[in-house]
Amino acid sequence: MDQRFGDHVSRHPVLWLCFWGILAFLTIFQAPSFESVWKDGEFAFLPGDVPSRRAEQLYRDAFLTKGGDTEESAPPADPEDKSFDQDPLGSSIVIVLERKDRPTGLTPADEDFIAFDLLPALEQIQATTPPGYYDLEYGPLTEKLPWEQQIVRDISSREDPRLGTLFTSEDLKATLIVLELKTEFLDRQNGLVVQRIENLLRSPKILECKPLGLSIALSGSATVGRDMLRAEKISASRTETFTKVLVIVLLMLIYRSPLLALVPLVTVGVAVELSQALLRILASWGWIELFTGLEVYVTVVVYGAGIDYCLFLIARYKEELDLGLMRSDAMSRSIHRVGIALATSAGTSIIGIAMMGFSDFGKFRQAGFAISFGLFVVLCFAVTFTPAFLLLFGKWVFWPNLRDRDPSKQAGWLPSTTIWGKLREARLLDKVWNAIADTLHKRPGTVFLITTLVMLPFATIGGVYQDDLSYGLLSDLPQDEPSVLGAEVVQNHYAAGITGPVTVLLEFEEQSLRDYLEKNENVSGRGDLLNNQNVAKRLSKEISDHLLSQKESLNLEDIRSQEYPLGVGELAREYEASLPLRSLGAKRVLAFRNYTSLHGDYAGRVMRMDLITRLDPFSREAIQQLSTQEQAIREAIPESLRENVRILPMGTTAGIRDLKSVTDHDRVLIDILVVTSVYLVIVLLLGRPRICAYLMVTVVFSYLVSLGVTYVVFYLRDPSGFTGIDWKVPIYLFTILIAMGEDYNILLMARIEEEQQTHGLVGGVLHALTKTGSIISSCGIIMAGTFCSLMSGELLGMVQLGFALAFGVMLDTFIVRPILVPAYLIMLYQGQFGVLGPWLGGPVQLESDNLMSVETDPRDQVD
Repeated sequence: MDQRFGDHVSRHPVLWLCFWGILAFLTIFQAPSFESVWKDGEFAFLPGDVPSRRAEQLYRDAFLTKGGDTEESAPPADPEDKSFDQDPLGSSIVIVLERKDRPTGLTPADEDFIAFDLLPALEQIQATTPPGYYDLEYGPLTEKLPWEQQIVRDISSREDPRLGTLFTSEDLKATLIVLELKTEFLDRQNGLVVQRIENLLRSPKILECKPLGLSIALSGSATVGRDMLRAEKISASRTETFTKVLVIVLLMLIYRSPLLALVPLVTVGVAVELSQALLRILASWGWIELFTGLEVYVTVVVYGAGIDYCLFLIARYKEELDLGLMRSDAMSRSIHRVGIALATSAGTSIIGIAMMGFSDFGKFRQAGFAISFGLFVVLCFAVTFTPAFLLLFGKWVFWPNLRDRDPSKQAGWLPSTTIWGKLREARLLDKVWNAIADTLHKRPGTVFLITTLVMLPFATIGGVYQDDLSYGLLSDLPQDEPSVLGAEVVQNHYAAGITGPVTVLLEFEEQSLRDYLEKNENVSGRGDLLNNQNVAKRLSKEISDHLLSQKESLNLEDIRSQEYPLGVGELAREYEASLPLRSLGAKRVLAFRNYTSLHGDYAGRVMRMDLITRLDPFSREAIQQLSTQEQAIREAIPESLRENVRILPMGTTAGIRDLKSVTDHDRVLIDILVVTSVYLVIVLLLGRPRICAYLMVTVVFSYLVSLGVTYVVFYLRDPSGFTGIDWKVPIYLFTILIAMGEDYNILLMARIEEEQQTHGLVGGVLHALTKTGSIISSCGIIMAGTFCSLMSGELLGMVQLGFALAFGVMLDTFIVRPILVPAYLIMLYQGQFGVLGPWLGGPVQLESDNLMSVETDPRDQVD
């Protein structure tokens, strides 16, 4: 970095402190809150051209009023006009009531409680709860709202004269109350109505009326979404607190000086707050988007990297003070000499992580930009704010270890107080690194081979199971969350897919449909298409019956369509048989409206079906089965219509399948881009393409080992409940480990090149290892510690990512960098690869072993 820049910072520290202080103050207090710019959800970040998103748009255009306008109309006044199907664009809260103490199931007292106590209270909540945000501590909500302003669309239960029997389980031990919401399942506006229902179920009035032995649980997609968002909020708060506390403890252990520990803590803390405030401002302007929980990743990564940058600068500052320089001169030289290394190290991380911006999945793009932006901000702070802060405190920054500026006092970069002073007197740290260097010098091949063989099984596991991922929301939540407990109760009595049906839209090409109808239905000219009720009914029956013939192989529990609007179960058939002809006709008309498009550009061309499967909607089996079900639907369509029909599934399983497809593609793309970009950067910096290639191999190997260890650890933690590594872990782990793991390799290789000018090829490697061992290891510990803070969260995916990142950094810090990299270089420079040596980056002419050092053992050259 230019000497003049270092001089300016050193001579005007107050100016730089005022600049950053004013900028941070104005930005942080002017920035909007995260809640006002966050975007919730998972599927909302998928590209618009994936099947499930196209299905959602087609549903809006074909079935909602005004060509896709989501404006609501009033609910039907007559229960006979109610539809059993749920809005696939909305969400639901499911209350499940269960009685296990009687073989005959629910009692008359249970039924009276539901009809006369619970349902009226729920209807009161429906009438008084709007979408939006409201703190119930401000008082109860009592004002009755127009239906258009209510968040609950409808309430269905066993008391429904039309469908009541369908809500009771076949064993008669459970029944459901379904509150259908107008909002999506991960909408934060759902939190208010879910909380009000929870409060109601815990209220003294309900508890007094509830019959003894009747249990009540909450489930449904809206409940799952509320629990996810709440867990994310708790995880973010815990992670931020844990990160700060851990950094303080580690800095105090390293420096044993309160003010010296305060410098990096304040530097990084202000940098993180400023970067997040700037991101919120950019999001409010519409320049970028931010997803819920992004601040956690920014905080953890920026804290870890920022503290490292500060440590390197402080270490160099102490070295310059040891040479007898005045503080301002020592700081100027520190910035000049370390600034370039910090800029290149940070540049590698920034460029590598920024490659996530090329992904199709919106969350990955946003994370790539936000984390890279945060790293850039903290780098600017490290080379300006940190030096200014150090100079502001003067000599007192080292209190109580006030430094004697006699250059003969070789204090090094660690303070010579208490524990660290005793360690220095005993030279324990030096002896450890000298022992490693001595072992590598004597047996580099043996050490390399044993280390690689120990790590190889875990790398193999990581490679084999890196696609064995979990996409389940319930498996990510703590197992005591209401939605998890409720889902277990529901699945004890109902099909697993009852709360997450797959909605399939069939869009027929107009001319093909006209040709088919003219030939088979005697419909000709410009007349009706599927908006002819009898025509649509016959086609619906043909497709439905074909699927029913394969019900077992397709894992289908039920099918709802125009022909079977209530499903094909025995209770549904009994109910239909009991209806008078007038009611039956009205129900058929209602089913026709619900399952066939009748208005707009798609009138008569789109048909809908709902599939209830026996599989968990979030499971890999359900994702795989969906493709089989699609193929079965296509085969069920008359042959003349198959070629031009478009089959678009929507719902939880369809969304997860698209999520898997998009993120799998992104993972391959980002892996290639990250490796390529980081490799080109380090080649540009180090100028040794073949050795740089080996450095890249080591960090990729470290990633596979880390992923394998993570898989094994979490499998052993819960063998029966383990569903795989969370789908976000591999891509974040790979990107961060590759981009940031090369930082330490760059610092080591730069020092090796410097030492080789004095001590020869092998001696330079050994001297560089011993001189950089302590500081790089300390930085690695802090980085791993910050990643460990992710494990304090409630979401399993975040815990897995925290473990994987922390283990990966420690593996890179204590195994890859000090063992695998030096051992390989020593073997290369000693000619142990034979004729392959020059092709692997070794010298054409080897030096003799006695030129390894300058008449001294490398262990005597340690600082």
